[in-house]
Amino acid sequence: MAQAPHTPVLIVEDNAETRDALEQMLRLRGYETVTADDGLDALTYLRGGGGASLILLDMRMPNMDGAALQRALKSDPRWAEIPVVILSAFPPDDPGDAVAVLRKGAIDPEDLLSVVERSCAK
Repeated sequence: MAQAPHTPVLIVEDNAETRDALEQMLRLRGYETVTADDGLDALTYLRGGGGASLILLDMRMPNMDGAALQRALKSDPRWAEIPVVILSAFPPDDPGDAVAVLRKGAIDPEDLLSVVERSCAK
């Protein structure tokens, strides 16, 4: 297993149980994590100087959905190169430039961890 990055994985998920499970799974593998309840919360974190080695992104959220967050990330050079992995029960037809799209409920945790490891290494 590759060494986990020092910059955290940003988990953007409105469901508290899912967010907590993802955070626990990643931390058990040595990843530092930060969580956001929705896209607006994620932008507030990033605008405040927070960083991310990867963003795990739900698509359907209140206040700012995943697609709107992806557009905001790409419009700012500070965040445009952060890899995004979409993890959603409703994957979009057009995932933009996400490095991977995974369907909630149908993904093996080891597959998710493998995608995270490969994406953080970029």
